[in-house]
Amino acid sequence: MSLINISESELYPTESFGPAVEGTLIYNVQGQAEWEGAFITTNERLIMNVNMNGEAYRRVFDYKDIKDVYQNEHGLFIEFPEGMGKIALVETKTGNEETFVEYVKKKLG
Repeated sequence: MSLINISESELYPTESFGPAVEGTLIYNVQGQAEWEGAFITTNERLIMNVNMNGEAYRRVFDYKDIKDVYQNEHGLFIEFPEGMGKIALVETKTGNEETFVEYVKKKLG
């Protein structure tokens, strides 16, 4: 299951792809903390695709709903408002974390 590849037909007419990263997402859901996942940017939104035990799960975020994005020796982190907290992406297998962080930071203003 490719999580980073989505079809251009899924984009809005005014939308274009930006950088994307794929790896292991760290986020606790019903006792499981590691998920195969990807973050895909467009000029209008951030798309998160996750393989949840063989079931595809997609969540879409407006850039205004993201508090921060950063990278350190532990991985790439996206911080959301209260309730959702942080999602980490570790063991990146596709994409460039630095390019991704720079792109999202520009979108955050």
